[in-house]
Amino acid sequence: MEDKKKQILRNGTAVILLLVFLTMAEFLIGAYVKIWWGAAFLLGIAALKSFFVIRDYMHVGRVFASDEEVH
Repeated sequence: MEDKKKQILRNGTAVILLLVFLTMAEFLIGAYVKIWWGAAFLLGIAALKSFFVIRDYMHVGRVFASDEEVH
């Protein structure tokens, strides 16, 4: 059980760092890219961030898991 908790903590930390990096990238793109395709990058980054937030922090996987898998 302890190994599973450590793995969850590592995954959570990695996702937080990824979200921080993507947020910084969003800021830099928004601040310095003044051409129209910069908006496409921002939309892509926002979609990627929302995927990670939903997957790792909203526990959507538990909705589709069987009763045996949920603790």
